[in-house]
Amino acid sequence: MRHMTLPSRCDRPAAITFHPELRNYLLKGPVEIDGTDVSQLGQAMLQLLLSARQTATRTGHSLTIIMSEKMRTTLAGAGADPDTLSGIGMPS
Repeated sequence: MRHMTLPSRCDRPAAITFHPELRNYLLKGPVEIDGTDVSQLGQAMLQLLLSARQTATRTGHSLTIIMSEKMRTTLAGAGADPDTLSGIGMPS
């Protein structure tokens, strides 16, 4: 399993930087993303994580996202289910 860590500030520049490595890892196998230190989750990173969830589902690879409380609050406010995005209850 590949482990990745989200930065504290997950804005557009962070999403641009994070994307290539995440894409490569997701195409090769299971990925775990540690977001426990995230204090700001912007739209670009939210879109990237939602897209990563779809890619993982499509390829059959496991994606687990460990979220900070700020991430959970932001996701809920955007109408996304934090448990579905994080991988809780998702098939491996």
